Amino acid sequence: MRDLMRFKNSRSSTMTFGGKTVVLGRDFRQILPVIPKGTRQDIVQASINSSYLWNNCEVLRLTKNLRLRGLTNEEDVQKLDSFAKWIADLGDGNLSEDNGVNCNIMIPSSIVLENKVDPIRQIVESTFPEYRSGNMDERQLENRAILAPTLDVVDEVNEYMNGINQAASMTYLSCDSVCKAESNFDM
Repeated sequence: MRDLMRFKNSRSSTMTFGGKTVVLGRDFRQILPVIPKGTRQDIVQASINSSYLWNNCEVLRLTKNLRLRGLTNEEDVQKLDSFAKWIADLGDGNLSEDNGVNCNIMIPSSIVLENKVDPIRQIVESTFPEYRSGNMDERQLENRAILAPTLDVVDEVNEYMNGINQAASMTYLSCDSVCKAESNFDM
């Protein structure tokens, strides 16, 4: 930007981004830069808030939760608002009891699912309550997701949901590598 702006402003060579306003929009706590084979220190060092440019940045925070606008039920608005505040406090480090060794975080019981019998069923039914009936609104599938720590759990959730799916199913096959054969026919 300094190089481009030098034609408009001769002092741009000493200004950050050539004097232009640049907006960086993301939650830097959630989305880290990708450093191939990098250590945790490498990743933290590559983040924008470790850069010399960070001193010239002005941090603006979003204060309105747009997800709350679409809700009409006051109880749902309050639940989502309190959850959003809890997540923000968690990200800001305001919830932990750091004793130098361990960092303990108390999770409110209102957001914890407790079912020791069939946890996959409990997660699916709380995330997609109408799924089993087959009368599910497609927007629920678009607006909700189940995040899983491993591919094994993803497979378990997918298997469970396919098992209770009332609709006709179709299997699509895919490949994650290219055949290196010179000819393109089956033997």
